[in-house]
Amino acid sequence: MQQQIEFGSHISEYDLERYCLGMVKDEAELAPLEEHLLVCPVCIERAESTKEYVDILRAALIEIQEG
Repeated sequence: MQQQIEFGSHISEYDLERYCLGMVKDEAELAPLEEHLLVCPVCIERAESTKEYVDILRAALIEIQEG
């Protein structure tokens, strides 16, 4: 479970991956992640990169399943 993200710190890779995969459902965990992503350019960039990676993996999985 994600702990409160302190100013000056960044979202962990684990939590960022879970967020981009849509695995963070609990509002108490989700809110601090989303608030941090509104103000931290470093984590915004990391989230965008992680989201692109997730999208590529999902597309590959669909292609494999259809193939």
